[in-house]
Amino acid sequence: MIRQSTFAPYARWTPPLVSEVALVMSLLKKHGYDVKELARVTGLRPKNLNIWTARYKLEPDNISPIPYPCWCFLCALVGKTNIQSKGRRLNVDLEEMTSFFSPSAFKPNDEFRCPTPEQFSHLIDNENYPMLTTDFLSTFFHWHASKFTHGIIHGALPFLNWSLILMAWGMDIQKMILTDLHAELNILDFISRE
Repeated sequence: MIRQSTFAPYARWTPPLVSEVALVMSLLKKHGYDVKELARVTGLRPKNLNIWTARYKLEPDNISPIPYPCWCFLCALVGKTNIQSKGRRLNVDLEEMTSFFSPSAFKPNDEFRCPTPEQFSHLIDNENYPMLTTDFLSTFFHWHASKFTHGIIHGALPFLNWSLILMAWGMDIQKMILTDLHAELNILDFISRE
């Protein structure tokens, strides 16, 4: 079981145990996404995926070193979206938002093409969308603001960051990334009632 407190905004977040991260990884593997395949479609490094669940059979109650944004991302892949905002999405017009970007921005990591600085400029730090600032998004996901800004300015935003932004807007990143998923993947049955 996964404790409810791991699904919280960063300020109240309880980092997951290695056994909880291992449960998420096990669900993904059960649905065809082992470490190698998951790394291919998400861009997460296999080494990190293994570190986050290291020694879970021997020491399941150890705290995992998984970073908060990565935990948000993995949770979304197993059906628990927007934990950073208690399940709520940002109030934006998803259809309008996605119209600013090419279709390659909505593919799994191995087919993904990062949006250009010009495309980002339509939305982030633009007076038309006052809530979508680099500062707000950095705080929202607990990102390093200068690295996030650098990624936007240079059209080099990591796939994980882009996916989390899309998720916050209301896009189903599970369907976007796990394109070979043939059955429903939902972690809700594995959350404890604490």
